[in-house]
Amino acid sequence: MGLTDAERAEIRRVLREARPKPRPPLQPVPPATVKLQQRGANRPDEAIMQDAAKTAEAQVEMAQRWRRDRRREQEAKIAEFDPRARYQAELDRWWQLQRDFAEALDDHVYVGGFREPRYKTTCHRGPGDPDWGL
Repeated sequence: MGLTDAERAEIRRVLREARPKPRPPLQPVPPATVKLQQRGANRPDEAIMQDAAKTAEAQVEMAQRWRRDRRREQEAKIAEFDPRARYQAELDRWWQLQRDFAEALDDHVYVGGFREPRYKTTCHRGPGDPDWGL
């Protein structure tokens, strides 16, 4: 028993409707410089500078808030244990700050187990080089 012509036509119609619709063509995206010019074309320079300052201030404020929240979380975790742990954490933080400061002032690094100057002017050593005799 086969399908009638009406049933075949109905199946074809349903299949046509089920096909995905073609996407509309994408509009070309203007470059960032064009967008900036369009956005700030009618605005005075002072207004643009104020917006930039507000954005920078907001970023600094957000970073400070994140640091403050993180420090509070760490302090809360330490405080739930014993005061000796809190004291040790403060000592560790101070010690690490001292080491970082000393490292920033030191102009030598360890390379392959040897202490070398951090910045060399050349890779060759000879009488005409400033690092002759090192």
